[in-house]
Amino acid sequence: MKKLAKALTVGVLALGLIAGVGTNKGEAATVTKPIGSTFYKSALVGTTYKVQDYKGNTINAKTTKAVTLTPYATNKNFSYATVTFVDYDKVGTKWVKYTKTAKGYFFTPIKNGITYNEYTNVKKGMTYNQTVSITGEYMKLESTYTYGGITQKDYTWSRYSDTNDTDFYTVFENNKLTYKSYSVSEY
Repeated sequence: MKKLAKALTVGVLALGLIAGVGTNKGEAATVTKPIGSTFYKSALVGTTYKVQDYKGNTINAKTTKAVTLTPYATNKNFSYATVTFVDYDKVGTKWVKYTKTAKGYFFTPIKNGITYNEYTNVKKGMTYNQTVSITGEYMKLESTYTYGGITQKDYTWSRYSDTNDTDFYTVFENNKLTYKSYSVSEY
């Protein structure tokens, strides 16, 4: 009887997903990014839009105005907006400040757990905040160690349901990701 109830539940859930009923990670609410947000050149994680600062150093571009995002049609984890940002161009021997606009892409995870796709977009060397911006989920600090000038923080995130358990484990050393693991157990 228990197996029959579980099969019916899974069948009803599957039918609901096929029919578009229930929570759909692809349908995010309106998202606004604040002033000072970094953005990407395309809908691929890792290529942030770069500019020159007043000394000629290459830095990440940051928005100068808050922007409301439009979901990207072919990749629901991304949204885009026309962004305004500051860039310096060398004119003669001086760096001249310009305000520019471009189409900027933003990683906009939908807060419904950490998916395998989000896990694969998290890369070694990222900060805790960059990891959260990709997964859309804050993680629980499990432990902190300091040794030889290195501070290590271990974080976990877990979600348990009747049909599966999902666990995400990370280790940051001096706020840089050095280890990550992701597992799903199905029942």
